[in-house]
Amino acid sequence: MRKSLTILGLLFIILIVSSETVLPFLAQSTFRTKLGQRAATQDVQVTLGSSPSALLALGRIQNLDAVLHQAKVGQVYLKELTLKGRNVQLDMSALFREEGVQVQYAEELTLKGIVDEENLREVLQRKIDKIENVQVDINRERILVTANAKVFGRVADIEMEGKILEDSGSLYFFMTRLDMKNTRIGTAKLGDMFGNIQLTAPNKLPFGMKIRQVEQTDGAVILTASRDNKE
Repeated sequence: MRKSLTILGLLFIILIVSSETVLPFLAQSTFRTKLGQRAATQDVQVTLGSSPSALLALGRIQNLDAVLHQAKVGQVYLKELTLKGRNVQLDMSALFREEGVQVQYAEELTLKGIVDEENLREVLQRKIDKIENVQVDINRERILVTANAKVFGRVADIEMEGKILEDSGSLYFFMTRLDMKNTRIGTAKLGDMFGNIQLTAPNKLPFGMKIRQVEQTDGAVILTASRDNKE
């Protein structure tokens, strides 16, 4: 009898220790892995905090801080993406069923992303056909893009100006000026060839977030997004 009580006591202690250490560790590790998979990056740092820490195993996160580098959102990679959350409830069954990270509720959940000149250069190079030697310069007033393209056998010099703007949930590079040298095609026709370029489609931000602000600075564009506080 005494031996059985001792074993039960040990099992109870192991259960308590597991709920405060092992299970929260597994929850945080799984969250970090799934978040990295969704953003197509392995450079992920995550801190999840709750008191008691056993709440993490139930998906109840009182404080969430995450930093990702070269994270993909839509068609563009972000130099840095930071997530901050307060009183977040995750769908743990979905998390462990390989369905990824799903937020059921969040009192506060915000995202800040940095798109630098190299990030924008890469997506423009990929999205626009037959252009080479793309260079991007970002400042507070405008984004200047220069490139070369073959047009009817000639190498043309392209110069575009524009801005990064949100429209109906999508993120675009809106072209405001287009010039091309060493070609006989008119500017109007060039506009048909290039035009505005979609960087992210609607509903591509994680956790049901929406873009709230787009700010151009010297060398980068800063995106701010948040989630409506509802179930």
